[in-house]
Amino acid sequence: MAGFAVLLIAVWVVGFMWVRGDLTGADKVSAEKADPSASSSPSSSPSASASASATPSAEPTTKVDTKGIAADRKPVIVNPVRPRPKPQVLPPVAQFTMASFNILGNSHTGPGGHHAGLASGPQRIGGVLQLLRAYDISVVGIQEFQPNQRGAFQARAGGWAMYPGLSMGRRAGENSVAWREDTWEMVRPGLIPIPYFHGRIRPMPYVLLRHKETGVQAYFSTFHNPANIGGNMARFRREATRRQVGLFNRLEATGMPQFVTGDMNERAPYFCQVTGSTPLVSPAGGSNSGGCRPPRSQIDWIFGSPKAQFSNYRVDRSPLVRRTSDHPILVTNVTIDALKYPKSYAPSGG
Repeated sequence: MAGFAVLLIAVWVVGFMWVRGDLTGADKVSAEKADPSASSSPSSSPSASASASATPSAEPTTKVDTKGIAADRKPVIVNPVRPRPKPQVLPPVAQFTMASFNILGNSHTGPGGHHAGLASGPQRIGGVLQLLRAYDISVVGIQEFQPNQRGAFQARAGGWAMYPGLSMGRRAGENSVAWREDTWEMVRPGLIPIPYFHGRIRPMPYVLLRHKETGVQAYFSTFHNPANIGGNMARFRREATRRQVGLFNRLEATGMPQFVTGDMNERAPYFCQVTGSTPLVSPAGGSNSGGCRPPRSQIDWIFGSPKAQFSNYRVDRSPLVRRTSDHPILVTNVTIDALKYPKSYAPSGG
């Protein structure tokens, strides 16, 4: 019985040793598969193995995605591109040529008129149109524009509009602003009552026009103050000038540039009153700072807002002009920079 017990103990010890050895070998194989560098070789030593296992691997251990960017890091952008600011669009500049012309009313060239040797008013419209084309004029203030002359202008001047023209009866249109329709469009018209011969009131025009190419707007007006025919009309001219000066200041207050044309039947007195009481200047020159110094001029005038630019001012008394009228035609080039007149810019025509 004792011998049988000894035999059982011996079998148990041998089995235990076999199982433990098998498990130890399996652990070793698993470790070698996980880290081949951990397997021993004949030349390796325990100290070398320990040193190798303590040294971090030189190979990267961070996982990399398909785009080559570290999966556990956000990409770094050097000098990121910022949206470029939109370029500043400067307000436009309008350039054009304008004129003032007293075309001599038809009544002056009829029987008993002061200039009976000239052709009739309607016939002389041909000379008016020829001058407008020659100077490439796109807006003009016309005086002594009697009804049959307006009718001839309307019939022959294709592409031109005028205000009041023929729209308001015989008297109102004798002073009219005319403009090329391919260059300008009317925004707003206006009339002001002005004393004429012996104080009789004539409505005279001012009109806000829009320059189609640039959207720049400007006021244009034209006047005819009474001459000393049939008596001394000085007091009526003074009242006419007073009303005109009031209008000029009201238009300046709008922030729009303005241009005045007309036969004022005065030289120095009109220039000194206008330039002394308003900001307006004349392309003919002269000044009114510390005393009035009018330019060498005639009774016909152009004035304009001080921040407009004038160039190539001309007073034409050529043979064609003399066949057309007893007055010269005044011509000037004008530049309006909307940067100086921001309220004048209306690209939609509003």
